[in-house]
Amino acid sequence: MARKLLFINKRREIIEEFLDAMQDRDIEIETAENGVEAATLLKKNEYQVVVTGLTMEGYNGEQIISYVNRAHPNTVCIIYTTNISAAQLHFFINKRDVFRVFLRPVNFRMEFFSALDEAFEYYEVKVKSGEENEERRAKMEDYRKKMQGIQQKIDNQDNAKLGMVRYMKRLTKFTLKEYDTNKTKEEKERLAGVEYGLIDLCCGGSSSLLKAEKAAARLGELV
Repeated sequence: MARKLLFINKRREIIEEFLDAMQDRDIEIETAENGVEAATLLKKNEYQVVVTGLTMEGYNGEQIISYVNRAHPNTVCIIYTTNISAAQLHFFINKRDVFRVFLRPVNFRMEFFSALDEAFEYYEVKVKSGEENEERRAKMEDYRKKMQGIQQKIDNQDNAKLGMVRYMKRLTKFTLKEYDTNKTKEEKERLAGVEYGLIDLCCGGSSSLLKAEKAAARLGELV
């Protein structure tokens, strides 16, 4: 992938100075002399690195960097300016994720070249990290959908069991007629409880097992 860089500065002589220093570097460089030109280029292109001044017409450096942070989160921003306050420096590094800040004049062929190489490498790291995060999100979404499917099957099974339990318990009053008609109301209610337990054993879950086993054990005593 070709290395692409956008250099933004309101002074043409600084742009020419930068282009002259970069002529032997294998980097595709586009330039803008104001914030409007820069914004137009940023809307059309993806740059690995943006080097910008702070004061310019249209949009200033802070607005450009804020836009890059939102629209191109992988793009690495470098500030190249004549002066900057300590408060601005803290803000840009901690709040706007600015990678490096250079004060003019600078020796492009030494520390600036090194910073550019690191910036392009950092871009690749951010892209890879984003891809890995996206892959993890996709896997989690797939897992979530599978779990929803399993839960739906469980819910369907539970609903079917519940319907069967209700149906069989409604039949209990008819099966009681098979028992001795001389039994008292209390005895018949106890028999109904036994049958409910057996129904739970057949149609319910493991939570009903103990109750059903006890009911089966008492069945002989009651009938």
